[in-house]
Amino acid sequence: MSDSTLEDTVKIKGTRNARLSNNIILLMVLAGIFIFFTSIDREFLTYGNMITMVKNMVLSAVIALAITPLMIARGVDISLGSNLSFTSVVMATLYNNGVNIWLIIILGLVLTTVVGFINGFMIEQFKINALLFTLGMMAILQSLALVVSDMESILILTDELYWFGTVKLLKIPLLIWVLAVIAVILWLMMRFSRAGRKIYAIGGDPVVANLFGIKVKKIRIILYTLFGTAVGVATVIMISLSGVGNPYHGLRLPLPIISAVILGGVSFMGEGTGNIPGTVLGMLIISARESGA
Repeated sequence: MSDSTLEDTVKIKGTRNARLSNNIILLMVLAGIFIFFTSIDREFLTYGNMITMVKNMVLSAVIALAITPLMIARGVDISLGSNLSFTSVVMATLYNNGVNIWLIIILGLVLTTVVGFINGFMIEQFKINALLFTLGMMAILQSLALVVSDMESILILTDELYWFGTVKLLKIPLLIWVLAVIAVILWLMMRFSRAGRKIYAIGGDPVVANLFGIKVKKIRIILYTLFGTAVGVATVIMISLSGVGNPYHGLRLPLPIISAVILGGVSFMGEGTGNIPGTVLGMLIISARESGA
């Protein structure tokens, strides 16, 4: 084994150990939060309260999981909340004008995906700072959401979305199963697939990754686009839970979501660290704190 190969092996093992160590610390923090709030209120750790806590975090967790690969690859999108708000009022407006609900869902997913693609294409093609560009996109989308909705919530009450938001499977809400499936798929991708290794390589050093034949721009654009699709899924979840298209609903989402991802071990626009289990633990910590407060 050459010196360079040995050095690379040590680095990989060191990175994995660091991820494991960070997740253990997060588990200890989460356990401490549970113990603290249970000592104050014995109802906190009941099955019903835990299910409610996890169900309430599904919306944010879907977005947090989707943005994790993007942030590992040194990207970021803070327009996510405004993208959700704008899409929700567009969907609600279409519904109140007689458009079929299934077509509305498809159009909503297409709209958020297009926004994600525009973000990725402009940032990568013209080398614009991701934070600044998505901040501008956030302002544009939020303004459009207020114009379309006339600054009011718009009802979108349908049996299909109500079923999606309330149905249970094995006494567990379907939304939690959806979140679990997304988390497992992303974990498998990031942990075992070639795509996951490329994303970590880009996060580690984009220049070196490009020299080794990894198409950095293309992969980042794809990550922005897929993240946009995930925001569309979160929009459908939001509407199924609330029954409205709300121009303000997404305003408070970016900070806790990005905070949870960073808490889970992802470096903000640098180093290519972090993992899916860490993001899940970060979301659980924030959700448990909010539930117990």
